[in-house]
Amino acid sequence: MVSWSALGRSFGINLLKNQTKPPLKAHNVNFSASKILNGDHGHKVMALQPSRWQWHKFKDMFHYYAMVGLIPVTAIIFYANVFIGPAELEPIPEGYTPKHWEYHRHPITRFIARYIHNNPQQDYEKFMHFIDEEQQKAKLRALEKEIIKKMSERQDYQAYYYRPMVNKYLRLQKQVGDDIYNRVGDDYKD
Repeated sequence: MVSWSALGRSFGINLLKNQTKPPLKAHNVNFSASKILNGDHGHKVMALQPSRWQWHKFKDMFHYYAMVGLIPVTAIIFYANVFIGPAELEPIPEGYTPKHWEYHRHPITRFIARYIHNNPQQDYEKFMHFIDEEQQKAKLRALEKEIIKKMSERQDYQAYYYRPMVNKYLRLQKQVGDDIYNRVGDDYKD
């Protein structure tokens, strides 16, 4: 797969080479008009041209990943259509409840409904749970508004967000005070 573009390059180069003038043959002797004869083995010059490496790498990777994806998917679709085929409608046996994926005709659609998508009943129940939670939140918001309204009307109640102090230290302080009062009494003088 990766070598297809390389084969195409070499095949294209060979096509270009073959378009030159054919050599003349006369009595098993080749005469070529397009060949330059250099006997001095002199300086050869390589023509500078922009690199096509990135383009060839892109083509190689594209062909590779296209084939990695296309060949298995094509094989699966071919197998599902030829060997399994579409489902046929039959009467439901007594006491049997069909599964949600059994309502689809094509085997690939049945596979997707069974293993990838959620059960429609499960989706429905999740949505109903979401609606119920939103209704409970709306009721709590309405109750909170009502409480704030009553608090502002009466103006004699601590706010619901009041954090009471810890009574442990208050009880200890009161106990120490009572102990001092019992020892010293009421007539304490400096």
